[in-house]
Amino acid sequence: MPVNINPTEPDQPHDAQPEVPFLTVLRRGLARRCPNCGIGATLTGYLTRVPSCASCGIDLSEISADDGPAWATLIVVGHVLAPLMVMLGRDDRVPVWLAIVLLSVAMLAGVAWTLPRAKGLFIALIWRTGATGEDSFVHPASRDDGDDGEDQGPQDRA
Repeated sequence: MPVNINPTEPDQPHDAQPEVPFLTVLRRGLARRCPNCGIGATLTGYLTRVPSCASCGIDLSEISADDGPAWATLIVVGHVLAPLMVMLGRDDRVPVWLAIVLLSVAMLAGVAWTLPRAKGLFIALIWRTGATGEDSFVHPASRDDGDDGEDQGPQDRA
C-alpha cells in the first residue's frame, strides 16, 4: 500500500472502517464474539450461527464454516488425548474398562469445549479473509449470456 505523503488527504474514505488486526479477529473468534466489534455473539445456543451481529449489525449470513470446526476439533482433541491413551494402555495397574471410561469422558469434554470455539474461530477467519465461497465458482450452464436458450444446429447457421 502506498504511503500518503500529504497529511491533509486521508488514506481511506471517511465512511470506511479501519481493518481489524488479525490477532484481534482470532481472539474474538475463539471467544465466540463478533469479529468486527467483539461485543455481539456469533453463535446462539451451542453451534447455531447468528444471521447478523446484534451489536454492530454486520451480516454473517453468508459465512458457512462447514466441516472446518469439526476437523479442527478432531485434530486438537486427538493430539491432546494421544499421550493419555498411550499411558493408560501401557499401564497394567489400570483396568481396561476404567481406561475406556476415562478416555471417553475426556474425549466428550474436550469436544464439547473445543467445537463451539473452533466454529467461532472459523467464522471469524472467513469473515476476515472474505472467503465466503459465494462467487468462487459459477457453472457455465447457469450463466446468462443473453442467449434465448435455443441452440441452432449446423443446418440453421447457414
